[in-house]
Amino acid sequence: MKDNIIKDELKNQFAKKYLAYALSTITQRALPDLRDGLKPVHRRLIYAMYLLNLSPKSQFKKSARVVGDVIGKFHPHGDQSVYDALVRLAQDFSTRYPLILGQGNFGNVDGDNPAAMRYTETKLTEISQSMLDDIDFETVNFIKTYDGELEEPEILPSKFPNILANGSSGIAVGMATSIPPHNLEEICKALIALNNDPSISINELIKIIPGPDFPTGGILNNNKKEILNAYKTGKGFFELKARHKIEDLGRGMYQIVIFEIPYQVNKSKLIEKIASLIINKQNKLLDHVSDESDEKIRIVLRPKNRNVDPQVLLNSLYDQTELKIKFFINMNVLNSKRQPKIMSLKEVLQDFLKHRYVILNKKIVFQLKKIKSRLEILKGFLIVYSNLNKIIKIIRFSNDPKKELIRKFRFSNIQVDAILDMKLRNLKKIEENEIKQEFKNLEDEKRKLSKIFSSKILQKKELNTEFESIILEFGNNSKFGNRKTSLEIFKEVSDEEIESSLQVIDNVNISLFNQSLIKARKNHIKFEKNYTSENNLIATLNCKSNDDLCFVSNFGKSFILNASKLKFGSTKGYPISSHLKLKENEIIVDFFIYKEKLNILIYTKNGYGFFIQSKDLHTLKKSGKKIFKVKSSDSLSGMSCATEDSKFCVFLQEKNLERKILISDLTEIPSQTKGSGIRLCKINDFNLINVIFANSKYEIQNIFDEKFPILSGKSYTNTIGSAGKPSKLDFLNLNRGFANNLKVVHGK
Repeated sequence: MKDNIIKDELKNQFAKKYLAYALSTITQRALPDLRDGLKPVHRRLIYAMYLLNLSPKSQFKKSARVVGDVIGKFHPHGDQSVYDALVRLAQDFSTRYPLILGQGNFGNVDGDNPAAMRYTETKLTEISQSMLDDIDFETVNFIKTYDGELEEPEILPSKFPNILANGSSGIAVGMATSIPPHNLEEICKALIALNNDPSISINELIKIIPGPDFPTGGILNNNKKEILNAYKTGKGFFELKARHKIEDLGRGMYQIVIFEIPYQVNKSKLIEKIASLIINKQNKLLDHVSDESDEKIRIVLRPKNRNVDPQVLLNSLYDQTELKIKFFINMNVLNSKRQPKIMSLKEVLQDFLKHRYVILNKKIVFQLKKIKSRLEILKGFLIVYSNLNKIIKIIRFSNDPKKELIRKFRFSNIQVDAILDMKLRNLKKIEENEIKQEFKNLEDEKRKLSKIFSSKILQKKELNTEFESIILEFGNNSKFGNRKTSLEIFKEVSDEEIESSLQVIDNVNISLFNQSLIKARKNHIKFEKNYTSENNLIATLNCKSNDDLCFVSNFGKSFILNASKLKFGSTKGYPISSHLKLKENEIIVDFFIYKEKLNILIYTKNGYGFFIQSKDLHTLKKSGKKIFKVKSSDSLSGMSCATEDSKFCVFLQEKNLERKILISDLTEIPSQTKGSGIRLCKINDFNLINVIFANSKYEIQNIFDEKFPILSGKSYTNTIGSAGKPSKLDFLNLNRGFANNLKVVHGK
């Protein structure tokens, strides 16, 4: 017991144990080997099926039998985890080139579970057979199994880079891997190009391999910069979206049919997500979704109406669902030294080529060894035919024919054993001719293999021929077909565009009452010349439901509120305090549709004011933004907007029923971001109630066409005033009887 006691700090022992666990997870579970692209469980599955003679031409065998052999001989883990690994290798929607051929229910893109292993049957495919072709030529090392009774291959002598063809994913301790599947013909062509020119750049390689090729198809974003960065560094992402078509339903209606979805997206969950958007009214462009899939995917989307742009609808769904995804690439693999490393595309191809050269040389060495052994036996047979009677006599009469033959004819042990095992019927003349021909053929084969073994150029040619045969058997002209994932340049759509596309923009009329009520109604209202439809109306305007509204209060504060946030339905309206945080005795005196780059004149009843840019009124605070320092005896009266050709200000003043107009040049009024302004005009006992702008032709400007504030129907007097100094303008020439019948202000 004393010998088993370790004296050490606990943290050191924890570190050692955890490191051992981490290394085991990385090398024996999560990360694939670059050379055959397989994790241990997948490699053991394929090798166990190879030992069971489950070749592509053989009969199917129960999956339970395969799983039993794997966990009994090679992989001491749970049967369900092994069966899950087997199922994935058989799913054509998970694996671009399935390594196992399944018979029975192996799951589907809806995420349904496969049938139990006792019901399904499996065997190897032609492509997995090509990964095993050279295994009997001593091309790979064999190691002891977990119990030491049997041996298993360290790797498989794969003829193609399965790591790229089928991809891989896994999470280890402190690291992970995520490699997308690719087109096998493109991979082999890239290998040939790299084999012929080792200095080829990644830029040239991605012309051959433009991007991943997913088994579920879809459309890949042909963003050259992102693709180059991903393949150059081994880390990055690819954008992938569903493939669709638009079907015409007549009378201007249409439906969108999704027939390819992104890789590893669960179809049933995708449809549930789209349906929830409709139910929760999160996508107001979509009316209906249905799943009409059989063996092929068919998801039908119907818009709200014929006016919905199909591309706008799709862009909104790309943003809200997994109809568009980012597939992240992390080419973290075990290299030939079984060390984890993040590799570029070129490094992966280079290391695989090195692997194939090693396999080729080992195979040649094995073949030469076998040929040498066979030639030795054939030489002995030829000596037998030349000395047939003597040898027969020795075999018949000698007490130790083996020793006698070795002494007299100098046979080797291999030769004499083969001679003694020879059957009498093989001593006929025709057999002698066949042996001579075989001897000649083997000599030719030996010379050929020796040349290849000693020539790098011939080895290169041999590997290129091998890759070409893979292309011929499994390339675009095979049953696996052409590239499934096409490449297109995606149009960039901003978040603002997507958000605005999801909004249904309605026409809205908004009215403000002096009891601090605000009423919103659907549709625009047509304003007549003497529009006075409601009592106590301060102002009303027509706008869109997505417009921002700017309000100003008598305390000199500005507020911003989006029209979509207003409440509809009340005939009297709702308190504006439910939308804006107002102080006691604070009321809204004016409002307009907020737009950038407006030049606004803001003024008080006592005639103070200044120009301010609309951007300086903007605020996100519900409590507003202080922009005008109003004196205690004064209050803010309103705002007016000038246009580029505005030349003069027309100040409208009122005292009881008497009204007068004063005119001033625009240049006399300063611009500020905030403050108390200057005195715009002489007030005396009058109140400044409105400001209108005129151009150089003395025509009144039509500002805020959608706005229509109402005053009482009394006429203005023909009084001429000035701001600071007398104006030279004759008011009577202003505009065609304007002063005699002025009822509508703020630009009307």
